Amino acid sequence: MKNIFLIFIVSVGIPQELDEDITLEKKWLMILPASQVKYGPVADKVTSIIADAATSVGRFEVIDRNLVDEILEEQAFQMSGIVSDEQVVEFGEMAAAEEALIINIVHFGQKGVPKVKKDENEKKDQDDEKDETLFSWVVKKTVTAAVDNTKSAKEKRRLELENNIHTVINANVRLVNMETGISEQSFKLHANYTGGNRDASLEQALSNLAFQVRSKLKELYMITSEVMEVDGKTISILSGENLGLEKGDFFEIASKDKQKTYKGKTVTLPGKSRGLAVITDVGPDASKARIIRKWRKVKEGHKAYEMFTIPRVADVSASYNNSPQYDLACKYWINPFSKLSVSINGYLGMITDSRKDSDFYAGIGTDLDFSIMSEFGTVTSTSLEFPVLFISRIDDDNHWVSTISVSPSININLSLQISKNRDLVFSAKKGVATNKVKWSYSKKTGEKDENGYDETEQVEAVWIGDGPLFDSKGIIFSISLRQFWF
Repeated sequence: MKNIFLIFIVSVGIPQELDEDITLEKKWLMILPASQVKYGPVADKVTSIIADAATSVGRFEVIDRNLVDEILEEQAFQMSGIVSDEQVVEFGEMAAAEEALIINIVHFGQKGVPKVKKDENEKKDQDDEKDETLFSWVVKKTVTAAVDNTKSAKEKRRLELENNIHTVINANVRLVNMETGISEQSFKLHANYTGGNRDASLEQALSNLAFQVRSKLKELYMITSEVMEVDGKTISILSGENLGLEKGDFFEIASKDKQKTYKGKTVTLPGKSRGLAVITDVGPDASKARIIRKWRKVKEGHKAYEMFTIPRVADVSASYNNSPQYDLACKYWINPFSKLSVSINGYLGMITDSRKDSDFYAGIGTDLDFSIMSEFGTVTSTSLEFPVLFISRIDDDNHWVSTISVSPSININLSLQISKNRDLVFSAKKGVATNKVKWSYSKKTGEKDENGYDETEQVEAVWIGDGPLFDSKGIIFSISLRQFWF
């Protein structure tokens, strides 16, 4: 008993060290243009954009460009030449940088392109819509005549091209280890823009380039953190503003890696995946996250790996009611892990009308889903569904007719987790309205339009007695297979 107590005291007294792969500090990074022989000014602009983006991401300490210039000047490296991997190693030794981004402008081009001409009929319609006084008409004609007399057709063409510049920028970016000079990762950047003069077009193309850079840089340095505390659905992780974390960032939780010796060689086996968490509160050097899905128990000391892609969710469901109505639907969910989520739906099915005929339909729609209660493995929610159905059949005069039916419903849903990536969802839907539908079909008028095509018009369907209707107020039961991708 004394030995056990002594072991406990010793274990408590010895501080536990964090794993080596935990991300604790920002990465020192130098950003250099690989070549300025041909694209010097543009390379400078792209380098500046990437440096600004690396700073804003929050997980890099970017070496100040002035220090880089001093090093280059001291070592007599010519910025008009190409920075070699050997020089990168020397830069790293002098600037204490861990890695460098080497930016190579592969292609940069600007040229004037003709503007897309408007259709003559469109131009005429636009002119007809304008309110034009006699005075403004005289002024316009006078100015137009003066311009035509002073500018040749060639000059007009030149001015048009100079003010509709097409700009293209292609660049390769390599991440190089400053100790070894070896390239570790790389990514490509591409941007183009058409419009304005050369400066305006270049500015827009560079803005498009800046939009791409942030996600590329985050992918270069994904955060590995550790679970510090577990309190029900809430966990605390060892990363915060110091590494650029933001609310809404996703992490995958996994147990620690294990080392195993096999035939004299020590190998590392990855830990088991355990759940997903989303950041809810960000502190200076630690954050709180909510477990949104788990398939194994999450404990203190487990790893938290930043996810580059946001988890995606989609459903495939089959529905039935005693009308009878058979329905196959696909739903793609937007913000699926929030309290209120929205889906984009597609439908195919058969529905029995008031004449006891089965009519085919296809449709689109949306769900507004509100989570009522969420426990691990089960989620209860209510939703408001808006299907817009395009229904077709044959009328009493043998015409192929169609109608549109909007049949909103209030749904109660129960989601049961059956695996890491799948749920079964059971739903009961109550229709809240019955539509008065209007059947019609397309009929040729016997006339031609301006392009020589037959003109058509919508004509009411022919029925002997009352036309078919649909009862949308019944209870519809459905079962869905929900798939998660992460």
